[in-house]
Amino acid sequence: MLNILKDFLLNLFFILAPIFAVPLWLEERKVPKLLKNHVLTVSFALTTFLCMTFPISTDTERDYNLHQIPLWLGSLYKGPLVGFILCLLAIGYHILLGKEQWMITVMPSFFVMFVSMLLSKYFLSLSVKQRILLTFVLSTFSGMLTVLLDQMAFSSLPFWSSYLIIQPISMATACYLKEMLYKNNSLRKQIIRAEKMEVVSHLAASISHEVRNPLTAARGFMQLLEQSHLPPEKRKQYIQIAIEELDRAESIITDYLTFAKPAPEYVEKLNVKTEIERVIDLLRPLANMNSVDIQASLIPFHVKGEREKFQQCLLNIMKNSIEAMQNGGTLDIYVSIEHEQILIRVSDTGIGMTKEQIDRLGEPYFTTKGTKGTGLGMMVVYRIVESMDGTIHITSEVNKGTTVCIYFPLAQSRQKQTASDQENALVI
Repeated sequence: MLNILKDFLLNLFFILAPIFAVPLWLEERKVPKLLKNHVLTVSFALTTFLCMTFPISTDTERDYNLHQIPLWLGSLYKGPLVGFILCLLAIGYHILLGKEQWMITVMPSFFVMFVSMLLSKYFLSLSVKQRILLTFVLSTFSGMLTVLLDQMAFSSLPFWSSYLIIQPISMATACYLKEMLYKNNSLRKQIIRAEKMEVVSHLAASISHEVRNPLTAARGFMQLLEQSHLPPEKRKQYIQIAIEELDRAESIITDYLTFAKPAPEYVEKLNVKTEIERVIDLLRPLANMNSVDIQASLIPFHVKGEREKFQQCLLNIMKNSIEAMQNGGTLDIYVSIEHEQILIRVSDTGIGMTKEQIDRLGEPYFTTKGTKGTGLGMMVVYRIVESMDGTIHITSEVNKGTTVCIYFPLAQSRQKQTASDQENALVI
């Protein structure tokens, strides 16, 4: 009896393993729908073969197994064509194995095929509970047909009675697990879709709000320019303010577009040292206004990416660091090799952040600058770093400063830096 139970459990394992593994594998690889149907058909066929290869030991010297369960699952869920294919494969494999009493395989297989042809569309329209109940009943009938066709089955009453109980229960269990996995997968997709829609809605509303403010200001100053009695100095001042507000709107739109499409369009080999120097030149006026001293130790390593987006990533990080030092401080930029990756470290002596603030960096429109910030800057940074196969780590302490470490893969293998390379590192 223990051997029979062991064989039943082995057959049930062959049935349940693909039910769990195959959908997860297909989902991870985003397989097209047509190819997905072929893979599922193959998995049902392999399950059928395994169940027939490892039958249940009986006293009647006949081979019983649970191969009818994958036949029912494939036929009812995937349609008559799959049922027809599985039926032929089961009969052919039985003949190939050279088993006796081939009728106990042929007749139940044809029964499964013809019934599934009649019920497949109706089956898919049923509720989950109705599907499980129907598969239980159908599996019971096909099991009874198998026993009736075996003339020696009744010589072992304990076995065939247990077979007629275990097969329907196994069928219902397999159907239930398949339905639950499908339901969980659907719910997960709905949650992901809802989260994406929420982010897009929030992003669109925030973009609209952030762009409208500078455009409204620019429009107001342009209306003031219509006044004929304005002195030239006032006109020049109003024009300058309107231009600055329009530039601010353009910057917000640029950040949004970069966030929406971070993948590099024109990938090239970039010299990290050269690109950082260009960004420093752009930010030096802002640093001087905030009494910030910029110090850099740079080595000419290379990464692959799009120059404009790479510069924007560095610009956003360094600009945040400078703005965090309103009373002056030091901005330190350091480049080296760490664990066969390029490390770009940007440290400041600013106001710092709490752990909760660090955890929220990169979220849609989270900012530590109050009304002065939009939150798009760090969102863009995270997206660009991710698109360049890099990683970013941020550490900070309130009133002591923040350190941003970015790791990028090397564009090509380089030999170990010599001492002269380290000595020639540029210090600004």
